[in-house]
Amino acid sequence: MRESTPLWSFRKGVTPSALSISLDGKFAGVGHKGGLFLLNNAGGLTWATKKIRRVRDISISTRTGKMSIASGQKVVYLIDRKGAIIWHRELQSSAVSTSISSDGNVIVVGTNLGRLVVFNGKGKILWETHLSNSDFPVNSVDISSDGKFIVAGTDYSHIYLYDTKGKILWAKETTGVVLQTCINSNGDYLGYLTSDRKFSFGVKSSRILWEQVFAKQPVWVDMTQTADFMTVGESATKVTLFSKTGRKVWGFKPRSAPQGVMASGGGYVFVGGPTEICKYSLEPYLKRLLVHCKKMIKKANSENLDTTTANKYLATAVSSLQSSNHLEFLVNVQQARRSAREARVIDSDMTPNERRLERNEMEGLSRLKTSSDSSGEEMLPKLVQLAEMRESGILSEEEFVIAKAKLLKL
Repeated sequence: MRESTPLWSFRKGVTPSALSISLDGKFAGVGHKGGLFLLNNAGGLTWATKKIRRVRDISISTRTGKMSIASGQKVVYLIDRKGAIIWHRELQSSAVSTSISSDGNVIVVGTNLGRLVVFNGKGKILWETHLSNSDFPVNSVDISSDGKFIVAGTDYSHIYLYDTKGKILWAKETTGVVLQTCINSNGDYLGYLTSDRKFSFGVKSSRILWEQVFAKQPVWVDMTQTADFMTVGESATKVTLFSKTGRKVWGFKPRSAPQGVMASGGGYVFVGGPTEICKYSLEPYLKRLLVHCKKMIKKANSENLDTTTANKYLATAVSSLQSSNHLEFLVNVQQARRSAREARVIDSDMTPNERRLERNEMEGLSRLKTSSDSSGEEMLPKLVQLAEMRESGILSEEEFVIAKAKLLKL
């Protein structure tokens, strides 16, 4: 894998302790031992401050641009996009992790003594708890963009999911120290990286859909708002993308960067190390998604299926990508693919499910003799996997029926 060229690099001899980038990738916050600064879309310095020191974590509100800052000086800050401090609150111990909702009205902080503290947008404590009643650091916290779910991972090898009112939905022991967490926009999907080189991806019911164990300890992970794909910093010089189903789909080689985050819209990766801070584009991968979508629609059209709706979503997706609206692109590509799968036969009243079932039944009958010696033992695990994907929400009921029918006809 060749070393990738960044969109820009920033070199000021500062070793970052925390990174965060806006949803659209147009600005990014960098925290370090001596202060905090903001970079613009071209990598230029917008402002810098030394009023906030020992920055441990940064989170940017996707709608307001406000930033919550976790400081090792036992303080959490809320600042605006211009760097002005809106409020700050002193804590009983050092703040090590933080996350803010998209509207900026819920701010979560994890401390080095096991406290999970939740504030509203005006700095009032809504609730707090002592995780596992232990003084192990809360290494990572993430709140869903809609502000309804909070995931927290600790040095005590536990992960927790709370609702925004402070009710614990579940807690589970992990196989290693939880180093980092991530959650999608509505809390349906979440992931976490542990110290035993493992990344786990699951749903809000706590069910794990897949796990990936790496040869070496990854250094960071992140997820798009749509949960369409995850980015894993496998090392300081290797970033890999995984699909929602756990398949490795793309990757690139940055310059040495032991820290990283992804714009939640899915268009950029922001990485940093002791020598430089860089921004990389993920559009080469997004263009692959677009090509695959076009092929699906073309195939549906060749089967005399009505692809009008799919083409409308496709056109919007193309326009969104051209304007670098990556979140809208992901949403519309997903809709286009779904519409292509569910397209009806032109001038037919049959639903996509009825049509596919009829076709599969006919093909199944014609292949009955040749498939009679198929191994049931080989088929069963695949059927179980399909059932699990339906239960977890990856497949809709109709998609499950179609996939099952295709599997049985093989």
